[in-house]
Amino acid sequence: MSDTDRPEDRPAAPAATPAPSAVSSPDEVTIRRAPKFGVFIVGGAVLGFLATLLVVTLTMDIDRGDQQDADFGTLVGYFSLWGVTIGAFVGAVVAIVLDRVFARRAARLTAERVEVEPAEETVDGEVEEHGDASGPVERTDC
Repeated sequence: MSDTDRPEDRPAAPAATPAPSAVSSPDEVTIRRAPKFGVFIVGGAVLGFLATLLVVTLTMDIDRGDQQDADFGTLVGYFSLWGVTIGAFVGAVVAIVLDRVFARRAARLTAERVEVEPAEETVDGEVEEHGDASGPVERTDC
């Protein structure tokens, strides 16, 4: 004898269960890359602060004549207000330009949306009520 399955050797199929109903509809979608604006703005602000720090460090030794000399921390604090603001603005502009460039390269595709409604579950031996449920349901188990 061989180990091949013959129709009479296969286990019986379970009782027919209702299949879920599926509804599909085509949708047009756009696939594109988009920059994260917050990352560009914060990155620009950090670069603006570093540029301010570099400029203040390089200009500390310049002779200013009769003016009072301010300490390093005061100068960095004051000029970093400008540097951080300008850096954040430049970062936002770069993000907007990149967003426009990526929008031109966007691909339009057709996707299929499938909505599946689950079938009602019934248990073997469960009595289904049909019609008016005003009276008691009799079960006859023999």
